[in-house]
Amino acid sequence: MPENTVIYCKQNGEPSVPVTARIEWLQDGKIRPLMYWTPDCICYRIIHVSECVLSAFLKDGGVGLRYRIKSEAIETPVIGDELKNAQHETYLYLADNRFCGNNIIDSRYGHTCKEFIPVILDVFPDGDYELIYFKAQGARYMVEKTIAIEPRGSFHAGGVGIWHKVDARLVNEDNDEDPDQNMSIRRPAALYFEINKWFVSTLKS
Repeated sequence: MPENTVIYCKQNGEPSVPVTARIEWLQDGKIRPLMYWTPDCICYRIIHVSECVLSAFLKDGGVGLRYRIKSEAIETPVIGDELKNAQHETYLYLADNRFCGNNIIDSRYGHTCKEFIPVILDVFPDGDYELIYFKAQGARYMVEKTIAIEPRGSFHAGGVGIWHKVDARLVNEDNDEDPDQNMSIRRPAALYFEINKWFVSTLKS
């Protein structure tokens, strides 16, 4: 496994396998794994998390999360493959300091113009990531394009962290269709990752 791999799965007695994981970063800073893809293009949906523990990774001097999960294959390279819908238990590792699970942001970081939001993103084996969905002010958006990523806080809400400028489209709660069949609603958005939470700036009138 490459030295820079920080997202991987591992079964007892088996070698580590680098994976791309889809995770939901919740408003309170906790992380919920949703699915993952192995290098042979098999997609697994996580159907149960029986354990989540903070783990130290001594080789790299970092900490992260280890999930004990039950998953099932939902997409395979060959349609009708016997692997599809097969369930198995394994461990999923988010072996990077960003995924420590500690609730660092508390009321001292609050601001009237901050709305902490849930974000869904795909995290690649090397720790790089791609934003997929976010929810803000009661609406669900799909990120169609990430335009820029820079280390900075919000001019209106303060804070420190990483600014993400994206183009997003309003979608239904349970699918990627437009709520209005006659019109797509698209908007630019700025998302901020501040230590262990995501927020958007909401200007008060």
